[in-house]
Amino acid sequence: MKITPVILAGGGGTRLWPLSREDKPKQFHDLTGEGTLLEATINRLLPLNPDICIIATSGSYEKLSKQEIKKTGLNGIVLVEPMPKNTAPAILYSAFYLSKIYDDAVMIVLPADHYIKRNEIFIETIRTAVKEAEKDFLVTIGIKPESPETGYGYIKAGKTDGNVFSVESFVEKPDKKTAEKYLQDGNYFWNAGIFIWKVSVILKSFKDLMPDLYNSFIPLMTLKADRIASCKGRDYGLKEKIFSSVEAISIDYGIMEKAERKVVIPADFGWTDLGSWNSIDEIILPDKNNNRCPDKGNSIFVSSNNCSVFSEGKTIALVGVENLVVVESANNILVINKNSNQEVRKVVDIVKSRTK
Repeated sequence: MKITPVILAGGGGTRLWPLSREDKPKQFHDLTGEGTLLEATINRLLPLNPDICIIATSGSYEKLSKQEIKKTGLNGIVLVEPMPKNTAPAILYSAFYLSKIYDDAVMIVLPADHYIKRNEIFIETIRTAVKEAEKDFLVTIGIKPESPETGYGYIKAGKTDGNVFSVESFVEKPDKKTAEKYLQDGNYFWNAGIFIWKVSVILKSFKDLMPDLYNSFIPLMTLKADRIASCKGRDYGLKEKIFSSVEAISIDYGIMEKAERKVVIPADFGWTDLGSWNSIDEIILPDKNNNRCPDKGNSIFVSSNNCSVFSEGKTIALVGVENLVVVESANNILVINKNSNQEVRKVVDIVKSRTK
């Protein structure tokens, strides 16, 4: 059975402002010196020998997505969402497209903006997941927690068959005390937003569990694959009509929380959700003074400790300081104390208010 990655790359996240902006979000940036996050996500899946990959994204990022696919040498299709409606509509859209080109296939759904350190273990985990998906299970990957993280949703595992567990429940982001309990209990895993299932199984799940959404997309079934992917004329107009009529809802809430045949595979492959400037420290090797920069030619550290520099070209020198992140991008400069990491959102709100 064919294995097809479906990469969700539509987010215009601003938590890594000013590098990540609405016009060029983080998945299209090189944060490690080893290629953009989207490019790395595609390359990571090449050992599975897919014929194609699908990038589900917004029209604003169609050209950027095609550029990243070209770098990898893999055939790829960009499915443009007329408007963002969270993950469930994007996945259903992709499943309808795949149903037109294969009798059936296994979809590997994953975000474009995560970092994975140990790819061999990742591929081994995905291959195990594919075997479970071929048994008609909805499969998700749970990350073994390393700390009582309050910024992630959790998956509570139930009965086990080797390294495959039934899913007892999906849990929203907890407070600190609850997260500490989850860590101690040992049967809670971080929800990485990675899903594996057969196209036929996920389409039936939508039909049974989200019939209104499924029925909204039925008109696509009259189109051939190239027209489902089209961004022109009446075909795109049809998709605009569909997307404007459906609610924004996540696949977790719409399908996974309600489905019966679902399993989770716990894994530890060095996963990082790059959702803050502090999280970037986990993927770049530090120097002897714990300073970091993906491009050493853009940074100078003198008598400085535990600082991180990200530059799109200018040389940034830090002297006699510590615990800072300095970012230069698109004529913007951000300087923050690492302990004030969550305050970046306030900066973004102020910037947006000034441009109105």
